[in-house]
Amino acid sequence: TETFQVVWRFATPGGSRNCNNVSSPAVADRYVHFGTVAGDYFVLDAASGAVVKQIACGEPIFSAPVVGRDRVYFATLGSRVHAVTADGEPIWDWDYVRQRLKFEGDRWSGADWQRLKGQATWREQFCCSRDIALHERTLVVPAGGGLVWLEDAGDRGVERAVYLGRRESPATLGLSLDESGGVVRQWTQRDNYGSVEVLRLREGQIDVSTVAGTETNYNRAGLLSFASPSIRGSDVYRCRPEQGFGFCRHPAAPVGEPLGGYPSIASPILLKDQAVFGGLDGGLYVVPLSGGEAWAFRT
Repeated sequence: TETFQVVWRFATPGGSRNCNNVSSPAVADRYVHFGTVAGDYFVLDAASGAVVKQIACGEPIFSAPVVGRDRVYFATLGSRVHAVTADGEPIWDWDYVRQRLKFEGDRWSGADWQRLKGQATWREQFCCSRDIALHERTLVVPAGGGLVWLEDAGDRGVERAVYLGRRESPATLGLSLDESGGVVRQWTQRDNYGSVEVLRLREGQIDVSTVAGTETNYNRAGLLSFASPSIRGSDVYRCRPEQGFGFCRHPAAPVGEPLGGYPSIASPILLKDQAVFGGLDGGLYVVPLSGGEAWAFRT
C-alpha cells in the first residue's frame, strides 16, 4: 500500500473458458475469495497468493462472495449457494433449481426441461448473474427473476421466502440492503420498464413499495438504472446513463434530485460527505452529497 508494487499475482486456470471474470474478490481473515467464469472457486493466502482451496463448481460464478461473521457465502450462475469457512472448507450448499423448482435434470439442457417439465416459463428462470447480499445470518439471492431469502441455520440453508415480482419475467439489475435488512433493488422487465423497489420480510410476508421517481417504461421520459443503489438512512442514491441525472438521490424530489457527475452504470460509493463513481466517459467522479461542484479524475 505504500509503494504500489505488485507483491504477488495469481493466474487462474481454465483455458479459453476462463474469460470475462466479474466476481469481485472478498477478504475473510487472511484469505482472498473469488470465483471464475470457468467454474472454479478459489481461496488464496492473502500474504503469498498461494492456493489454499480450489472448489470445482461445474458452472460459472458471476456473483461476488459475501463475508459473514464466521463464514463466506457464494453463488454459482446456476443458483447453487455455498457456505464455506474462511479457509474454504465447505459447510453447506443449497440449490434453487433442485430444492425450489424441484427439477432433477440437467439445468443447462433444453431437452431435459422439455422432457421433465414440458415447457419452461419465466417462473423457471434460475440464473444468478448478479451479486448476492447478506444481513446477519440471512442471504438475499437474485435467482432468475426472483429474490430468495435464505437463512443460515448452521449446518444448512433454509428458504424463508421467495419473491417473483409484481410483473412476469422480471430481472434484478442490482440490489443493496439497508441497516435493518430491507432489500432495495433495481429491477427491469422489458423495453425500459422498471423501478427501484423496497422489500421487507416480516413474519414470512413480503412488504413491497416503490421508491418514488424511479419508475421507467417505454413511453415515458427517464432511463433505467443498471446498478445497485446505495442506501443512507431513508435516502436512495443511484446512477443512471442519462444526461442531467447521472447521479441522483431519492426520494428527495418527485423524480429524484440530480447531484452531478457524468451519466453512469456504476454503483455509487458513499463516503462521509461525498459520493464516488465511474462515469461512462471514463472519468472518476467525486460529488458532494449536499450539492455543489463535482470534480473528476480523467483516466
